[in-house]
Amino acid sequence: MNTFWTGADGVQVVGSRSRGEAFALKVMDGNMVAQVAAAVEVMDQLGWLDARQREALAPRRSGRILNARGLEVGGRRAVFQLRPV
Repeated sequence: MNTFWTGADGVQVVGSRSRGEAFALKVMDGNMVAQVAAAVEVMDQLGWLDARQREALAPRRSGRILNARGLEVGGRRAVFQLRPV
């Protein structure tokens, strides 16, 4: 089971009790859509997601950005790779 907390200044902490692991992230402008996309990407890179979860969370991870007229004006996707410390 994963637990999510978002607190002051848009800092998000995600923990996995079964793994005894957690991570924290911050999106500088506090954009919640970007924050959720980043959290899903981190969970996948850490191996926390199975194929079913990965598929279910795919719309939260990346997507098209549409303007008020419904025209595609951009997109979002993770562009980072975690490194061991």
